[in-house]
Amino acid sequence: MRSFLHRVTTRRFLLLALPLALGLTLMFPAIASAHAILLRSDPAKDSVLSIPPRGVRMWFSEDLNPAFTTADVINGANERVDNHDAHISPNDTKEMDLTLKPNLPPAVYIVVYRTQSAVDGHILRGSFIFSVARPDGTVPALGPGTNPGQNLLGGSSTTGSSTGQFDGPTLFSLIMITLVELGAVFWVGAQLWVNFVLSISAEQHAEERPINEGVQQRFERRFSLPTLLILLLANIGVLVGQALNLTGGDWVGAFSPQLLAGLATGGRFGTYWLLRELVILIAIVLSLYMLWRKQRLPLVNRLLPLMNLFLGLVLFIAITMSGHAAATSSNVLVYSIIFDWLHLLAAALWVGGMMYIATVYIPVLGKFSLVERTRSLLTVIPYFSPLAVAGVLIIAVTGPFNATFRLSSWDQFLTTAYGRTLVIKILLVGGLLLTSAIHVGLLRPRLRKEYRKYNYITQRLRSQQMAAAASNQVVKLDGQQASTSTAELDYSTKTIIQQVKLREERLAKGTLRLMKILRWEPMLGVGVLVCVGLLNVFGGTLLPTTSAQPQTGGQAKPFNTSIQTTDAKFTVTLNINPNRFGTNVFTASVVDNSTHAPTTNVGVSLYTTMLDMDMGTDSINLPLDGKGHFTSNGDLSMGGHWQVRIQIRTPDNTLHEAKVDFFTPF
Repeated sequence: MRSFLHRVTTRRFLLLALPLALGLTLMFPAIASAHAILLRSDPAKDSVLSIPPRGVRMWFSEDLNPAFTTADVINGANERVDNHDAHISPNDTKEMDLTLKPNLPPAVYIVVYRTQSAVDGHILRGSFIFSVARPDGTVPALGPGTNPGQNLLGGSSTTGSSTGQFDGPTLFSLIMITLVELGAVFWVGAQLWVNFVLSISAEQHAEERPINEGVQQRFERRFSLPTLLILLLANIGVLVGQALNLTGGDWVGAFSPQLLAGLATGGRFGTYWLLRELVILIAIVLSLYMLWRKQRLPLVNRLLPLMNLFLGLVLFIAITMSGHAAATSSNVLVYSIIFDWLHLLAAALWVGGMMYIATVYIPVLGKFSLVERTRSLLTVIPYFSPLAVAGVLIIAVTGPFNATFRLSSWDQFLTTAYGRTLVIKILLVGGLLLTSAIHVGLLRPRLRKEYRKYNYITQRLRSQQMAAAASNQVVKLDGQQASTSTAELDYSTKTIIQQVKLREERLAKGTLRLMKILRWEPMLGVGVLVCVGLLNVFGGTLLPTTSAQPQTGGQAKPFNTSIQTTDAKFTVTLNINPNRFGTNVFTASVVDNSTHAPTTNVGVSLYTTMLDMDMGTDSINLPLDGKGHFTSNGDLSMGGHWQVRIQIRTPDNTLHEAKVDFFTPF
């Protein structure tokens, strides 16, 4: 009856989780930035001024870390024209200001900025231009093929975390972030097992106490301290990864004590990074105490796992507060942090628990007899099932919610590498669900059935053996009649022994099959956490891996394409030169398909959107250049996968549009 109610309750939870997950996806679309992105500036991007400005003011999407946020302003000849005084406004931590030299001459000026989010510590470089017009109203232009500012603030040596390629610094960051995720999930999952599986099952089933104590001791002696030490070092590696991003991949500069100290003490990221380290150090002290004092008071034995679990939950809070969840807009900040924390907790409940089973629980079972192993699997593992079900339900709710912070449209699941990585993660979670369903709904019931049959036949064998012993006593009193009865009992006993051997073989096979799937199932969970590391290390800037992308390390090449508008009335030839991070020249030529002749009696505007990260959409108006083309300068704020929407406005105020995807290297 209890099993039936459990199944009904589980189904109801699943039916509630799926529509709730869908509802959250629709309620909170695309509201996170996870970088300090430029929102507006004064002078505005691409503005043309008649009077030189006295300074530049920029407003960003997140609080800025003043230690590593800066900006330079240069002219077309790469000469600095600012006063080297870029600073965060004392009245607004999202505003960066700097002053310019007085009486700037008419020219095109490029503002190159570097921001570090005080929330998640991520580095972002970008640029925009403004122009000062000549007295006669004409607007200066950059020389053909020039790209001033490309080497400023580390722009020429950006790591793969921004370009989306796997270079040394990016691989290092990926390994460190993945180790932090794996270590934290495994360690917290172990504490959940000790508190809610081993302790409770041992209290309700005294026969399981020797195995459970052996499992707990194995973790304390072999896994607890090494896991925490890896966590400590990997967390330091995360900080070094941030430094590598800041220094453009300079390994020597990244290990500068001053730089690392600045990162660790600057902004919200630094505060919660230090909290991570503090929590891990306290847990290490407790682990050393548990190794040193093997004989402890019962009260201490009950309190230590609870203290470790509390530290693990605090560690999850610190990871959440120094990650992307804390970089959302203020209207959903609380929800984002709670859901991200719950997502980590769900991973510990489900994936961390499976890792504990594979590395700690299953090896201990190998030291016990077949019957004891089977009995433990059928007794202890069901106490883990509610934790796993809770983890599945939480992931079903929080997963779609977190995905909406990164993807602004459904097609980004396939058109961006971030989306494709997320698809892989979803498939791995699906694989985990499938394997869990197999051993929960198929293997365990079969094994339980075989275990009952084995117990039944062994009880019959014991009864037969007792009857045979009693018959031997009768033989001494009446030999002739008892001998016949004894022969019959011997034959029956042999038959039952054969059945016992058959049941034992089937029991061993079922137990081995279940242990095997429990041993290898966590590999899918590790794959999920590796995907999480990938999604974090690129910060939303994973590049598509289509064949149209140029090879890494090559020179930037102008982008050229011809495309028809969606109504097939115009053909547009678009050129982006030099097609790289920073300022570019956008040139468009328009041909009327009805006459097959170039036309200039239209207006042309471009709208650029970064597909690898939600950075909004920028507009570029292309005026006639007097040579039958439409041209203007515009900015591509980072390398990666872009989409440009070409809009043609005819004299009758009709709009004709076309879209083009292109790749911009650094």
